Amino acid sequence: MRLIPKRAALCAALSFFCLNLFAQTKSAKSETYKDIIEKAYNLSLQKDRQQALKILASAITRETRPQAIAELKKTAQDISTLFFSDKSQQLYETGISLRKTDPAQGLTKITEAQRLEPENSAIVNELAKLLIIKGDCSAALDAVTKQLLLIPYDDELRLSQGQSYACLGQWIDYQRVFDAADGKHSSLQKYWLLLEIDRYFKVKNYAKTQEILTQAKKLDPKYPEFFYWSWKIDQALLKKTTEEAQKYVMTCKNISASQYRQYMIDPMLCRRLLEVETELKGINGNAE
Repeated sequence: MRLIPKRAALCAALSFFCLNLFAQTKSAKSETYKDIIEKAYNLSLQKDRQQALKILASAITRETRPQAIAELKKTAQDISTLFFSDKSQQLYETGISLRKTDPAQGLTKITEAQRLEPENSAIVNELAKLLIIKGDCSAALDAVTKQLLLIPYDDELRLSQGQSYACLGQWIDYQRVFDAADGKHSSLQKYWLLLEIDRYFKVKNYAKTQEILTQAKKLDPKYPEFFYWSWKIDQALLKKTTEEAQKYVMTCKNISASQYRQYMIDPMLCRRLLEVETELKGINGNAE
């Protein structure tokens, strides 16, 4: 006789559980991608960037509509680069301003900023660039690869990963990143083409190097690094001309702050000035 009330209680409990589960399932199904975006922004207001990016990543994986995916990705991009404190943003801006003249000090400032906001993609990207300039390519790769686990569809982070592999000379790993990258046909295209130029030059395929360089110059004929690579190809082909080298030196020496900032996605921007000037001095000295 005691089994009857126990069974009734169990059935009542199961019924309640099932109803509650049904309500939660229905609620989850009725949640739109715009609801998820709102939830992510609310989490970012609470400075919970990691959770905000996780729910956005989950939504992007489930979503099939292109417009919804684009909006979810944009939200993730916005939240991943949002500064939560004035101090971290000031350190970041200072680090950026120091990159051209004192990259070592810039790295110190960016490292301080990252301690305050370790999951800020803007900070991680700049950290990777400065580490590449320093020659610490492995640390650059580690930093950007860790961030990509949190926001795997960030085109600039993916470029930084490619730049890190190129810096290490790990061209097989670079090729895997290049093949999977979505940003190859975006505003980042010329930076990917620069890496391709470097890759083909390293294996002495100068015809392919020149082909890609010609394509790249159409995107931005005044970009300093294209002058550098034109000169390197001339050198490799034993041409005596120094016109491209001189253009590189002049462009880099006269580059404005706004132009420098525009091209800062490239960590090697005007960093080969000493190499080129030394070569030119040697050529001029021999001519005399």
